[in-house]
Amino acid sequence: MYRIPKDLDLSPVVGEFTTQLCVGQFNIQFTFGDVHFSVTSPVNLLRAGTIIAHWEEGQWPEPGFYDIMNTTVTRCEVVNDRLIVIEFDNGIEMHLEDNSDQYESMQIAIKGEPSPWFI
Repeated sequence: MYRIPKDLDLSPVVGEFTTQLCVGQFNIQFTFGDVHFSVTSPVNLLRAGTIIAHWEEGQWPEPGFYDIMNTTVTRCEVVNDRLIVIEFDNGIEMHLEDNSDQYESMQIAIKGEPSPWFI
């Protein structure tokens, strides 16, 4: 809805890993160190350009999401105003997309910042 801002600094994600995914009816949540994501838009995991797991609201995450647990993030990039890519050291990429012009797609809270980013 609001698009991904150019000044969103996700560098604290690099070198971190997640130990837990929280699944709600309308969102999936995960934390990498000091950065917490709550995502309502579909999330895809890709390896070598092929989707290996998918999540969207109202569904349980596919088993491929286990492959990112306790796996170190090697890169986190705001590709453009609609896409964030998080790459793990096992070759998996997580794609987070702002796919709605009407509703929020995600919230990103970074420890020490006064308020979350609404995207």
